[in-house]
Order: sequence, then C-alpha cells, then structure tokens
Amino acid sequence: MSRANFALLIALVGVLFAWAAAPPPSSQPAPPPAEWRYRRSITLTNVGPTDLRDFQARLVLHAQNFDFDLARPDGGDLRFADEDGRRYLPHWVEHYDAVARQAVVWIKTPHIPSAGRRRIYLYYGSATADDLSSGGRTFEMFDDFGRPGLGYYIFGPPTTVMTRTAAWETEAPHTLSVVELNRDGYRYWGYYGLADCGGIGLARSNDLVRWVKWPEPLLNRDGERWPSVQKVGDRLYMIYDRDHCGVSHLVMRTSADGVHFDSMYRVVVPQEVGIRNQNPALFRDPQTGMFYLYWFRGGSEAGFWQIKMRRAWSVEGLINPTSERVLLDVPYELAAPNMMFHNGAYFLSTEVNENAWKTKIYVGPSPAGPFTPLPDAPQLSDNQACLFQHIFAATLHAYICKDTGAGWVLNHRSADLSAGRSARRQLDPGVWTALGGVWVPIEIDAAVDARVALGASGEGLLMTALPGGDYVFEARGRLQDPAGKWGLAVRVQDEDNQYRVEVERSADGDALARVYRVVNGAREVELAGASNVGRDPLDWLKLSVAIRGNEMRVRLNDGHEFAAADPQARFASGRSGLWVAGSAQFDDVVWRKVAVPDPEAVIGPREQNDASLSNWLGRDQAVLRAADAASHQRHTWLAASLMLIALGLVALGSRHSRR
Repeated sequence: MSRANFALLIALVGVLFAWAAAPPPSSQPAPPPAEWRYRRSITLTNVGPTDLRDFQARLVLHAQNFDFDLARPDGGDLRFADEDGRRYLPHWVEHYDAVARQAVVWIKTPHIPSAGRRRIYLYYGSATADDLSSGGRTFEMFDDFGRPGLGYYIFGPPTTVMTRTAAWETEAPHTLSVVELNRDGYRYWGYYGLADCGGIGLARSNDLVRWVKWPEPLLNRDGERWPSVQKVGDRLYMIYDRDHCGVSHLVMRTSADGVHFDSMYRVVVPQEVGIRNQNPALFRDPQTGMFYLYWFRGGSEAGFWQIKMRRAWSVEGLINPTSERVLLDVPYELAAPNMMFHNGAYFLSTEVNENAWKTKIYVGPSPAGPFTPLPDAPQLSDNQACLFQHIFAATLHAYICKDTGAGWVLNHRSADLSAGRSARRQLDPGVWTALGGVWVPIEIDAAVDARVALGASGEGLLMTALPGGDYVFEARGRLQDPAGKWGLAVRVQDEDNQYRVEVERSADGDALARVYRVVNGAREVELAGASNVGRDPLDWLKLSVAIRGNEMRVRLNDGHEFAAADPQARFASGRSGLWVAGSAQFDDVVWRKVAVPDPEAVIGPREQNDASLSNWLGRDQAVLRAADAASHQRHTWLAASLMLIALGLVALGSRHSRR
C-alpha cells in the first residue's frame, strides 16, 4: 500500500473514530422535555383596587371543570405556565383526590392588575413530567416538616469565617474550596471566590475556622468566580467561572506552589450565547479514583436549569465532553452543585431560590446518580446557599454563603459524621424560634400514610422569622390532649404580646375558636367569641387567619368563617407563630399574601396539543434542544472532515517530496 493511500486510510479511521467517540446528539444536550397532551386556560380576575404581584391564587378543581381521568392519579403531571407558554409558574397541590374528583391547588402568579384579568394555563396529561408541586416555591414561607427517612448530617451552629476585608476585594467572599497542603506553616489552603465577578483569592488556616488571607488576588481580571480546587500529585488543579458577569463559562488553570497559576487558561466548558455555564465542582471518587466535574447550565434567559456532569481518569480529561450528561433538569432556579461521598452514599448539594436562598441535597448510589432529594430538604434555609462539603478527620466541614440582609458573609458549620444521618428534619433556627414549649418533628400515621408533622407540648409559641403587617397565616393542627388548646398567633411582638386565635374542644366534642388580643401575657380582650365549627379538634383542622389593617378574617377548613377586629389597632405589624397549651400536632404551615377580595379563577374548556399552538408549554425548549443537538452533530462531522482534509494534504505533501 502506498504512503498516500495509507494516510488516507488513517484519515478515514480518524473520521470513524471521531464519529464513534462523540456522544449521540441526544446525549449532549438535555433530554427532551416532557410533553403535555392537554391544557385548560385559567382566567384570574382581580376586582380589588390594588395590583397583585407574586400572588398565590387558589384553584379548586372538580368534575365539572377538570378531567381527572386524563391526568395522573396523583396529580403529579400538573404544570402551570404563563399565556406565552414560556414561563413556568410555581404551584403547590394542597389536596388531590382523583377518585372523589376534587383538588385544591395554589399557583404563584407574577401579576394580576387591579380591576383586571390575567390568563394562565394548566397543563396535564404527561406520563413523564416530574412532580413539581412545591410549597416552598409558591409561598413566602412554607413548612411541611419533611418526609420520613434518613436525611443529611446535623449541622452545628454557624460561625462567620470570612467577610470583605482585603483592599483588593470589591465584593464579599462567597465560596471556599479547601485542600489539605501542609505548606508554609498552614495545614489547610482555601481558595475563595467573591460574590458577583470580583475575583479569586487565597486564605490559609490550621483549624478551618480562622483564616489568614493572602494579600493579593490570585485572579481578578476576567470576571473570575467560584473556584473549585483539587490536589493531584504535586499539582493543584483549579476550575472556575470566567466572565461571570458576561457569558459565563468554565476554564482550568494549574499550579505547583498553590499561589502562582498558569498564565494561560484552558477552556473546559465553552461559552454559549443566552446560556450560563458556571458553579463548577471538582470531585474525585474515593472508591474508583475517577474525577468528576459538576456544574450548572441554563438560566432565566434559557428557561431551564440543569446540573451537568463529566467524568474522566484525569482532571485534564474533563475537557473532553464525550462523557457529559444531565443529572437534573428543572424549570426553576437550581444551581451550585457540590459532591461528597460518605458511608456508601453520594450527596449532591444544590441551591434553590424559593423566596429566599436555600440548600437542597440529593442522594444517589454513584457519582452519576440517579439522585433523589433527601426527605429532610431543605437542609439549610434563611438565605444559606453555595454549600461546599469537605471531610477532614471524620468531621464534615461546610462552607456556606449567607445573605444577612446587609450583604453576604461566608459561614462555617460542621457535623459529626460518627453521629450518623438525621432520622428526620431539624427545625431551622434561622426560620423558627421557640418561646416556651417543646417543638419536635415526629413521624405520624405510620400504619396509614407515614409522614412527618410537628409535635408540640407544654405551653409556648414557635415564632417564624418572617415579619409583616398584612398577610395570611395558616396551618393544619390537631389536639393530642382533649383538655388542651392549639392556635395561631399573628403580628407577634414577643411571647407575651400578639393577636391569637385559639382552638379548643367543647364538652360535646366540637371545635371552638376564639380570637384574643394578648398583652403582657394576659388575654386582655376577646375580639371574637366562641365559634362552633362542628368538627372534633382531635382530628386535623385547617386554621387560616387573614389580617389586614385592624381586621381579621378567620376560617376553618376553608368553609366556616368569621370576622374579628381590634378597634385600638394595638399591633400594626409583627411576626407569626404556632401556639400550644397542652399537646398538639401541626403540619403544612403557610405564610402568604392577602387580598380583599381574593381573585376569582375561571377554568376554560380543554384544549388538545396541536402543532399550530406556538405557545404550548415546552415547545420553544424542544426547538432549542433540537437545534442544540443538530449543532453538536454538525460540529462533530466538521471536526472529522477537517481531520480528513489535513491528513489528505499530508499524504499529498509526502508524494510531492518523494518526487
């Protein structure tokens, strides 16, 4: 065989290799979105004089306005979107009974104008759609106290370890990736990124709490942020966000001394117009030694949020995209992946924005999943996110960004791994403050439908952190002690000053509700007398208190309603809370916006999916992902063609040189 033919054969083999090595088009972009077969329009009418923004509208479904037979039996395929079909609207399914053909759903709507209307759509009839019902994304505050099962490790209290102090820092430290180096008198070296796109710095420590900053930035010229660092042999590898305030993408640099990194970076995940690639997390699997890269892809402009992954036997190998896959794909804000392995399980932490930043952790059997959310989610709330998980000496050390309201700080929290994982969720001290009484999440109804509720005993108040003047506060509760009481408090000043609605059991077993103004610990005035509900308070009751100005509207089980008013308007604003005297249980606690009157919802006729309907939910995403797949295929064949041309030219050159 001539050299020319041999070269051409090599080129052909190269083309075939490139074609075989590249992932099929469907594996490079995200999997196709779920498809919904049906939808119904919902017209929301606000007859009030005030615009309603980010308002929770209540929707009642029944046999006359909804096709329960065409939806999933659990209602998990319900999805709500704006009229253009592009904007996903958060919702929470309060109740769904396909057999009885009854359901109650709450939808968070961006804007309903005063004396005006807004049209949205309810989609259903998808066998593959994820269940996105979420009280946390729908309401200003929500707590259902988790689900039964092993959760995450129990964090100790937070300690602020880093704030904006160095002269070069234009923003506060936001993330911290730690490696154990034992150099220059410091055991731990931490690489921190500033908020926004302020740069990357170095700090060192011997106890993981007290950090000494390097006086100069390591990188701060190209919008650098969010470093993730691994030590491999005698080199440090850093992958970080570049051009974070522009078109963010991921690049890599290496260093021998931990201070001076390569002058030139290598692109790991390239720029994509209209799509953000950021929040990298490097991880080495202690079981196999393989390296993994996790990051967030998408954003509000793209209309989706993905957690993506690559793997390779070297850090440099992560530049090759052939192993790339999507681990999570959702239509709401989800970012900041980080991976930890302990005791046979892989923990993928993420951050979500549910009216405040929260940390939600998933668990899986391998670094590639599949991942399911832990039952005690969210593990951190109250604007705590950016979790970096590190294990040193059998202790979990977590570094967390925290928005204090006055700016970001970097906090440290630790957990004793030998204590094991939590059997149920813990009350977050950033959300709840106990003022008397004993409040513990407990597993209930194990023989029927095991779930977690909040057990309360003694006498006291569990106060939320969310303040307000006009709002609705509601919860479900039931007495465990026939002689006891439970209730809700609004506009709480402290444990002794508040408005309080109390539920007790009458002599004939009915629930009685009374409204009091409590001043200095005493029931100063009864603002509304006993109201007989006709239900035994030893059973679950839903209690709702809407307060606006000096008037209150109290409702039990969404039916029985009465009014109360304080002519003195003693408390203009305050927090809210759960109250107990005796023994009771609570569940599904909601803090939401108030409107008088509530907007009305009218459901339209069923529409079937049709290609002519350009505003069908997910249609633009399907087009975008198909274009992404086609682009990937074109790039693969273009690279192969260029290889063929180059090798062919080499062969021709070789023939000419022999002449």
